[in-house]
Amino acid sequence: MVNSKIKIQLESEIGELEGVIIHTPGNEVENMTPENAERALYSDILNLPVAQKEYAQLKGVLSKVTKTFEIKDLLKDILENHDVKNTLINRITSSCNAEEIKNLLTQQSPEKLASLLIEGVPIHINSLTDYLQKNYFKLDPLHNFFFTRDASSAVNDSVLINRMANKIRKRESVIMESIFDYHSSFITKTINPGNSRFFNDDIRMEGGDILVARKDILLIGTGVRT
Repeated sequence: MVNSKIKIQLESEIGELEGVIIHTPGNEVENMTPENAERALYSDILNLPVAQKEYAQLKGVLSKVTKTFEIKDLLKDILENHDVKNTLINRITSSCNAEEIKNLLTQQSPEKLASLLIEGVPIHINSLTDYLQKNYFKLDPLHNFFFTRDASSAVNDSVLINRMANKIRKRESVIMESIFDYHSSFITKTINPGNSRFFNDDIRMEGGDILVARKDILLIGTGVRT
């Protein structure tokens, strides 16, 4: 676990970086097939070794100027807390219509559970019917999680939890909200507009469209995803 704490205080897009949260692509990308690529928001499958090599270069550059935090490590840390683990499992299985795997997830170690929540939970193929299904996962892999800017946005001393345009990415926001709520490395408060009665189903936000120009100015670009 990372011992140093970071107080979230983002007042400019050009200020000095104190930390960056990243996610190195893993098996969730490897689990992509030509059949599910479009549903996963891709026009084609990714080459995992190439993606990992390029991401390692990005991480290497960032590490020279700031602290880097891997999502899977942060997630594993908070799952060490039994109450947090149960709360997160309940939220995810409920929102993803995956109640049937709740017991399976509960039995896992923090490290294994962190992997399953990101890489997905495959079905057991015991018959031809299972094999012919269009989806081989009870909990879908998070193919897009290495785009870490989208699920949450730091704004001043708070973290905005974004409801992204495609429901397949909802779990990313749930995980990021839990990390900022429970991980000891971050001092902040989360704001989830989805909990407001004024926030209807037509409202969507993604971090790539949100920019903190200065402490008192927030720019939000509206388009296909926001």
